Amino acid sequence: MLTNMNGDHYARAPKIQTNQCSIERVFAKYEAVGFLYPAKKKLLAPHLPKITDHWRLLANSRERLLWILSANDRKKEPNFASISLWKQSNYGMFAQHLVSTGNPHLSLRIMLEAQFIFEHQFTEEEVRASQNWFRPNNRYAYRVFASMFEKLGDRKSALLHHHYLHLPLTATPVRPQNGGYTVEEVAGLDPELSRFVKNQYGEVFVRAEELDQPDIELRQIGRVFQRYGLQRFRKVWKVRDSRSGQIVACSIANRAPLGLNFSFLENRAYYILDQDLDGGQRASVLRALHHRIAETYRDIRIGVVPIVTDCRTAEVLTTQGAVKIREYVQSIWLREGFRQWYDHINSFLQRIERRDHN
Repeated sequence: MLTNMNGDHYARAPKIQTNQCSIERVFAKYEAVGFLYPAKKKLLAPHLPKITDHWRLLANSRERLLWILSANDRKKEPNFASISLWKQSNYGMFAQHLVSTGNPHLSLRIMLEAQFIFEHQFTEEEVRASQNWFRPNNRYAYRVFASMFEKLGDRKSALLHHHYLHLPLTATPVRPQNGGYTVEEVAGLDPELSRFVKNQYGEVFVRAEELDQPDIELRQIGRVFQRYGLQRFRKVWKVRDSRSGQIVACSIANRAPLGLNFSFLENRAYYILDQDLDGGQRASVLRALHHRIAETYRDIRIGVVPIVTDCRTAEVLTTQGAVKIREYVQSIWLREGFRQWYDHINSFLQRIERRDHN
């Protein structure tokens, strides 16, 4: 049943298409507006046919695993905006690839549509959290999402700064190198792991990444992806100091269809290390983890492990063969903040509309 909010939303929403553009046309638009710039296109080119197949399969899935929203401004025909959303876990959505020709009105409209879908097209048993990633030097995104965090607070949202690196599989050790640390695989609900990650990244991250749930390997959503001949799973390890017995690090390795995100964030491996570790300890912990990580990513077509971590760990990783790609800010908001998130974005839109009417 539509609430008043539903009616208001549809009454003033522009004509937004959902999964109506061909994947090829969407990618062509990405290139036309500069999102798919030459260097990125060159990186994706060898894998683009496979990436296109992945997008097409999920966009046509009965379970709505991928949504591609697009809109044109009829008054100003060249104006275009698009965003894609995909089911990244059992209860989580990943919003990405917000592109436009520079029309903030249209960009905000399509963001509102995406948020509306999260809240009203999915139940709490389907979607409990959403996230997006942006570069910290993107002033517009930072203004919108940093202020969103200030409004929702740290019990409903999180804003995390990450360093993104690619570790070539050829740089990982053939044999385990523990160096005073033991690596333990986590196959189910593990309160010790949850506490450790909460201490490093906060409770919202734990909930959004479903580290407080028994299906930590994402078998449920994995079975859905398998219906379309695709894989989606996760491997999690915790690293224990052999002397103290304390957990000092963990890795959360995601495997998903290549290229769902054009920076390969769908296959990201979080390296989360205790902030109190010094450089030598970090190096030893990483060497202990690399062998397990390599096993999980041995068949990845790009030949590298996409790693997300903190700045100090990133520095150590570069001494072990990893290549820095860029920095990201991860914005997360939980379902209890969905309505506030919508209202927050809508407040930006209302300012633009008032300005345009004056």
